[in-house]
Amino acid sequence: MKRAAIGISAHMGWAATTVIAIERKRLRVLRTDRIATAEAGDREALEPYHFAGGFDGLARVPRPPDPQKALERGLSKQRRFAARSIEKLTRALADHDYRLARAGLLVGRGRPAPDFEKAIGAHPQIHVQEGLAVRASIAAALAAADVQLREVDQKALVAIADDELASIEPAWSEQLDTATPQNGGAWRKEQKHAAVAAWLALRRIR
Repeated sequence: MKRAAIGISAHMGWAATTVIAIERKRLRVLRTDRIATAEAGDREALEPYHFAGGFDGLARVPRPPDPQKALERGLSKQRRFAARSIEKLTRALADHDYRLARAGLLVGRGRPAPDFEKAIGAHPQIHVQEGLAVRASIAAALAAADVQLREVDQKALVAIADDELASIEPAWSEQLDTATPQNGGAWRKEQKHAAVAAWLALRRIR
């Protein structure tokens, strides 16, 4: 099987992904997708910290009777759904003779709260927690699939690529701009950034 890598840009309840391969020293974008980490409409899993903290978007709503157990349930469902999504993707790639070997996960600089009440007590921190949770769920799914993971600082992505890819692929940015996903998927800035993260993961694991 040929080796492929996935780049991931996480959101609340889903992630934008780009799967690439390097063939004949050229970037090949195999597919871009939107993969879910929760069932549509299941707020407990889609936004577990919002749900536990009594937020529906910015609006305050009643907290569940046991917020901590609700959070644990939501995170557990999120992890299981993410695992199914990654399994489905790896099977689809295997059908085309590709093995998902590496992953680049775009990460922010938000810090986890020190305790449960602080994690669900303020809306800005809740958003940090939601992002961390989705990334953790996807990372666990990738580990279960024996995919090596590299985390890439989203804000420093271009600088890292210039440093690491330019010596190997001097025209890496031109290749990125002219690539086209083979599955006809979206090819916007986010998918391109995910492709760079995947490319970095193929080149080196930290």
